[in-house]
Amino acid sequence: MTEWQTDPQTGLRVGVILIAAILIVAAGLVALAATQPVTIWTFVAGLAALVGLISAALIGYWIGGLIRSGYALDRNALTITWGANELVIPTPQIKQAILGSDLTGRLHFHGVRWPGYWVGDGEVEGLGRVVFYATEPPAQQVFLVTEGLTYAISPEEGESFLRTLQTRLQMGPTQLVESSSKGPAFLQWHFWRDALALALLVGGFVVILGLLGLLTARFPALPRLLPLHFDASGNPDRLGPRGEVFFVPVIGLLVWLANGTLGGLLYRRERLVSYLFWAGALLVQMLLWAAAIGILTSV
Repeated sequence: MTEWQTDPQTGLRVGVILIAAILIVAAGLVALAATQPVTIWTFVAGLAALVGLISAALIGYWIGGLIRSGYALDRNALTITWGANELVIPTPQIKQAILGSDLTGRLHFHGVRWPGYWVGDGEVEGLGRVVFYATEPPAQQVFLVTEGLTYAISPEEGESFLRTLQTRLQMGPTQLVESSSKGPAFLQWHFWRDALALALLVGGFVVILGLLGLLTARFPALPRLLPLHFDASGNPDRLGPRGEVFFVPVIGLLVWLANGTLGGLLYRRERLVSYLFWAGALLVQMLLWAAAIGILTSV
């Protein structure tokens, strides 16, 4: 078996720069929100910082795949390794190998792309659907055409790869290998195809964000002291600083995290119990909404 490495240097450098830039912007947004009076823009800045942190984590995950990328070829199959992804393409299925510089059809790419990183799906006129696992732009990639699907790769020594591939194809396989595609184990979990589970968990988090957005929007108009508790007849019996109103979404977040974790731990064995935990968390969010509305309308 002959192995070819990708050239991850450009993609790695650009990816690290992207992460650093996102983290700097996120830190700036948090600092701005912390030093300015609480308004709806505080919520917007915090939400943007949260999105930035999630984006930085995703880029970090993609960089991990780039670092562990390469191609292995023998007489039986070509194996594409990209992080936790592994594609096995039997050599008899490879009908043609084309240099990207020889392509004339238009390219439509859908996936993750920055200089030194091309991973995703696309279409090339004359070739049809293309799966990209490459670190070079299309003009410097090698396109391997199989029945109904083309693979775009970028071995460091493209010409040497093509010569070796041609030799392997002429020699023929020593045994039949089935094509296969494996991805990260966590993406294979049934949870990601469970619409009810996703709706309960995502719905609960969205309700928390909505409540936080409402409170930050109304905060500038609130009096310094708020009625935070009411007696059985509906009269306020405890006053507190208006900042304590944010304890309401904090309680909701803690309940969402606790029930979400417990439901996740039980999901494989007791799915119904998991649904009850997650539905309970969503119900708590709605009750907290009602409590917050009660506080806001009492002033």
